[in-house]
Amino acid sequence: MFYAPNWKNRVFKLRLQLTIYEHQRGLFYRQGKLIDLLKPGQYTFWRWEPVEIQVLSIRQMSSVISGQEMLTADHIDVRVTVAVYYSFADPVKVVTMLENANERIYQDIQLALRAAVTSHDLDTLLNDRSVLGDGLMKEVTPIAAVYGVEITGIGVKDIILPKNIRDVMLLEVEADRAGRADLIRARHEVAAARTRANAAKIMAENPLIVRMQALDTLAAVAGGAGNVVVLPALNDIAALLNHSGE
Repeated sequence: MFYAPNWKNRVFKLRLQLTIYEHQRGLFYRQGKLIDLLKPGQYTFWRWEPVEIQVLSIRQMSSVISGQEMLTADHIDVRVTVAVYYSFADPVKVVTMLENANERIYQDIQLALRAAVTSHDLDTLLNDRSVLGDGLMKEVTPIAAVYGVEITGIGVKDIILPKNIRDVMLLEVEADRAGRADLIRARHEVAAARTRANAAKIMAENPLIVRMQALDTLAAVAGGAGNVVVLPALNDIAALLNHSGE
């Protein structure tokens, strides 16, 4: 019995299949020349075709620019660490113009960071870090766009100060807290004195109130176990109340 060869399997073995996923782009080379940019999908090539596919991810990436020692505008040595977020917006430019895109981004951020720090004083950097991040975005974004990279965000992670500067700032914080505590204490004392003055004025104008408070105090003392309270005659108390009413 004669069996025909399975020509479908043979053809399949002569083909190469490549899948480009949604987060990827493929650079299609033929004989070393860039022909096309492959979008997401499945592609099939003959094994003997002189083609090469370079696949790049276009997902967002991040890189941390480690602490760089720099002088601020007021000549204080600081170490600043920033994080940059980016993606390959134009894979063709990234591959054809750069040997190492990540290294190029790192260097551009370093240069821009040094210029940004030296143009601001220490108080500005500490009180509003967004000033530094916004300045870096404005400086680096157009540069990166030239070689196909989109900068999506730059944030300041750390600003480390020398020990002597940290000690001085700690003393300032402690002095500020102590001053605020003294101010609050003084405000309470003034309020308490004003309350006592108002109470004294009311009692001076109404002697009966003073006598009634005295009676309330005697009643509270008399309620205690073992206490003996000696009161004047009731006629005297009545006479005092009548005199106060006049």
